[in-house]
Amino acid sequence: MKAVVLFSGGLDSTLALKIIQEWFVDAFPLYVNHRFLSLKKQPDVPKLKVIDATGDFIDIIRSPQHGYGKNLNPCIDCRIIMLKKAKEYMKKKKADFIVTGEVLDQRPMSQHFDQLMMIERTAEVEGLVVRPLSGKLLPPTIPEKEGLISRELMLEIKGRSRRIALNLAQQMKIAEYTSPSGGCLLTDPGFCHRLADLMRYSEKIEERDVDLLKIGRHFRLDGETKLIVGRHEEENKTIEKLMNAKDIMLFVPDTGSPNALLIGNKKALKTAASITARYSDKKNEPSVTVHYKHKKTEKTLKCSPMTNDEIARLRL
Repeated sequence: MKAVVLFSGGLDSTLALKIIQEWFVDAFPLYVNHRFLSLKKQPDVPKLKVIDATGDFIDIIRSPQHGYGKNLNPCIDCRIIMLKKAKEYMKKKKADFIVTGEVLDQRPMSQHFDQLMMIERTAEVEGLVVRPLSGKLLPPTIPEKEGLISRELMLEIKGRSRRIALNLAQQMKIAEYTSPSGGCLLTDPGFCHRLADLMRYSEKIEERDVDLLKIGRHFRLDGETKLIVGRHEEENKTIEKLMNAKDIMLFVPDTGSPNALLIGNKKALKTAASITARYSDKKNEPSVTVHYKHKKTEKTLKCSPMTNDEIARLRL
């Protein structure tokens, strides 16, 4: 008996994996990764399969079929994508069913009864999703009907309180798991403000665009131009790494200075230099020499650091 377990590394999916392993199910954990996650470290469990679904998420972000949550989080469409990926992996591993750590009524957008059932139908896995934490409160699944697993072994956790799950983790000696929600940036208001701006001005979103949304201070200079200013050394290195042939990178040498990435119209170069100067250690000087690189060419220009009021009008 084999099962694919949608595994995020959080408390609920960790419990679900542990529970079905105690049922002597051969479990194949599946981690669906995408660039809208803030977590840098992936879960570490035996036999973990990691797949990247960034392209699928980019496709639905603009207009999710089932709408957004509080911010730009398309939670229902997200669950559908994950179950479709799990179904593909289930066929590959010749598994009998899919397991998730979902808890009835825990999440307002995607875990009420009607939503759980609709998500299953849309993903074409109706009756194949076993939810050990709430199974007794849900309709019998195909594996139960076929006698592969016992309904009596299911739990009946419901609602948003995590007390029962935490107590269960303690009993099962589970100490390591990630925080709730899995670090999804689509629930973060600041990130979503930047993402909304990107969608407003860009017809197509690339994976690099998503990576850039995660770092730095962002400034909208005009409809086709934005500037991203690093906040520390790690972000400066990331900006250098993500820079492409069309971009211009600005910095102030021989002093504490961010790397700033100008994307779009080169006519905004002086404005970009003024912002870059403002965030350098020479921000109090009347005139600053800013270096800028484009392809293999490096040039300079002098400018006055931008004022706080001017900065505020452009910052996202």
